[in-house]
Amino acid sequence: MAKVSVEQRIQAVQRYLNGNEPMIEIAKDIGVTAQVVSEWVHRYQKNGVETFLKSYTKYLD
Repeated sequence: MAKVSVEQRIQAVQRYLNGNEPMIEIAKDIGVTAQVVSEWVHRYQKNGVETFLKSYTKYLD
């Protein structure tokens, strides 16, 4: 799977939510699975754009 930028994730979610394109086509266009786009949409609907801006990396001591 290709590395997808924050901007690409937001654009993909917005494309889907606009209702003009099926999720599978958006996913193919950016090189991810429809399941990945579905997860982004769910996260976006729950937390807004902030969901893509936060870092969820945990550091081990």
